[in-house]
Amino acid sequence: MDWLRKTVQSPEQQSEKSEVESYLEMTGNIKAGSNGLLFLPFLNGERAPHWDATLKGSFFGLSHSHTNAHMARAGLEGVIYALYSIQEAMDTLGHSSDTIYANGGFARSELWLQILADVFGRTVKVPVSHQSSAWGAACTALIAIGTLSSYEEGTQDIEFQTSIPYQKENNRTYHELYQLFKRLTEQTSSIARDIQQFQQ
Repeated sequence: MDWLRKTVQSPEQQSEKSEVESYLEMTGNIKAGSNGLLFLPFLNGERAPHWDATLKGSFFGLSHSHTNAHMARAGLEGVIYALYSIQEAMDTLGHSSDTIYANGGFARSELWLQILADVFGRTVKVPVSHQSSAWGAACTALIAIGTLSSYEEGTQDIEFQTSIPYQKENNRTYHELYQLFKRLTEQTSSIARDIQQFQQ
């Protein structure tokens, strides 16, 4: 997020709000799919599910119709596409859910949460505590020592502040673009290795 903000946001677009808030605000009027602009967020290679340290980041599909606001939104979408690729791999193993539980700093952005819901095609729930992942760690430890019998028992008291349903039209748009995102990742992987050698 910090790299994207510094790269695509001009000083004139800064506001009295925080740097992250002003960056997110500039993407608000751009429709889902960023007018066909894709961002590969592999600035430091990629772990799951590709396990390829040579993958590179890039914008693909740039045209005269795109502005830095399109690039900003494409950046947000690209990060979620990368997350979805992990979920897609998990789905093939039978580990699927109708609900996503989001926490951490990014969960403070309604826009990013909506993109998450729309790409995954699932409802996103946000706990009152943005650091609720600590609950999961505690539950794992308590189950291991026999104090709890299940995760359901340990998490039943977690309070949620909001539930975000996905938008079907946006989900269709993202499904189409995600297929291109996957192809682009696969087809540029060999070029990325060559670029890696050049950059060393």
